[in-house]
Amino acid sequence: MPFLVGDAAIVRALGNKRGDVITVGRDGRYQLRIEGITMWCREEELTVPAKPRKRKPGRGPQRHILPGPRHARLRGGVPDTENDDEPAAPPGRVDLHGLLVEEALARVVDEIDRSLLRGADRVEVVHGKGSGRVRDAVHRQLASMPVVAAFRLDSKNAGVTWAHFR
Repeated sequence: MPFLVGDAAIVRALGNKRGDVITVGRDGRYQLRIEGITMWCREEELTVPAKPRKRKPGRGPQRHILPGPRHARLRGGVPDTENDDEPAAPPGRVDLHGLLVEEALARVVDEIDRSLLRGADRVEVVHGKGSGRVRDAVHRQLASMPVVAAFRLDSKNAGVTWAHFR
C-alpha cells in the first residue's frame, strides 16, 4: 500500500515504532521521522498503524509511556535503563580500508541507518591509521549527525572509531 507525505506508518524492523512519512522517494522508499530521527525505509518494511481501541472510562489501569526513543529517556542526565526490558542489538561495524573519502562516508551513513533499524546503540567504524584523511572526514560527518550522541577513537586501536547513538 503506497503511503503519502503526512501518513503515519509502523516500521517493523524497529520493533513496530510509529513514524510519520515526510518524503516519498521515486524508488518505493519513504523517509520517516521516528521519535525525532529521520531515516529511509522500503515500503515492505512498513505497515499501516492499527486504529487505537477506545477505552471505557474508569476501566483498567491508566499507563503513561514516556515519549522518545529508548536511549533518549534520561533521568538526571543518565540513560534510563531500569525499565528497558529489551537488550540492544549487537553494534554495527563498517570497514573502510581502501575506500575513497566519499565512498567511506556513504558506507558510514548506510551502516548507521542499518544499525538503527536493528536497534543497535553504537557502531564501530574501522577507518585504519594511515594518513588520517578518512578518519578526519568520518569524524566531521559523525559530528554533523543529530542521531550520533558521541564518538571516540578506540583506546586500544587508533584505527577504529566508536559512534554512540542517542
